[in-house]
Amino acid sequence: MIDLELIGHYAPNLMDANRAFSFINFASVGSLLDRAPTSIAYFCDGMLMSTFMSRITGRTIGRVSFDFTSIADSVFSYAEKHGKRLYFVGARQAELDLFLDKIRARYPALMIAGHHNGYFDATQATCILADICRSEANILIVGLGAGLQEQFEQDALRAGFNGVAFTCGGFIRQEAAANRNYYPELINRLHLRAFYRMYREPHTIKRYLIDYPTNFVHLWVMIVRRKVTINIIDP
Repeated sequence: MIDLELIGHYAPNLMDANRAFSFINFASVGSLLDRAPTSIAYFCDGMLMSTFMSRITGRTIGRVSFDFTSIADSVFSYAEKHGKRLYFVGARQAELDLFLDKIRARYPALMIAGHHNGYFDATQATCILADICRSEANILIVGLGAGLQEQFEQDALRAGFNGVAFTCGGFIRQEAAANRNYYPELINRLHLRAFYRMYREPHTIKRYLIDYPTNFVHLWVMIVRRKVTINIIDP
């Protein structure tokens, strides 16, 4: 039995939580269904997932993603205003460096406690986790891909990190390559983000055309068979 905790919407008070949050859509949900339940709470990343979960539960569950079309600016602005320290993990080193330059320019008062690229082995991971704890970071942002990033969040909490952790998928890499924001305003307003991403990143075509429908059926069957229970949290 998988006990799935869904967050109905983002609220600033979540920034003071000592727990891990992630984001699911019909591509990433496959990694969740194939492993044991975790202590992570999830937002619905994408209109399809939020609509599906709203219909299944009978409650309104909003789309929440960790990017600049959703909560990234809220998180960074809150951290800048309240003196919260951030630690970033993810992407290649060159991408991470470019991303950090852009973030520092956009949020000049933001305190970055530390950072590390997303390519490391188990021994290095132990050192990174120790560095996160030493840095006294309040907010951990992890972009390692579905499954790995959730595991890293939990490892950080077990290692002694006492702040709030968010996964961010490919956000660091995408923003490093963007002129301003990854998604143009018109694309975002018309909810054409999936099509735009397939255009910008052709490797995602399989994800949208094959993984989405496959995982949709898988999730639906598990819900019908009561192998998945869904708890909605209103922060």
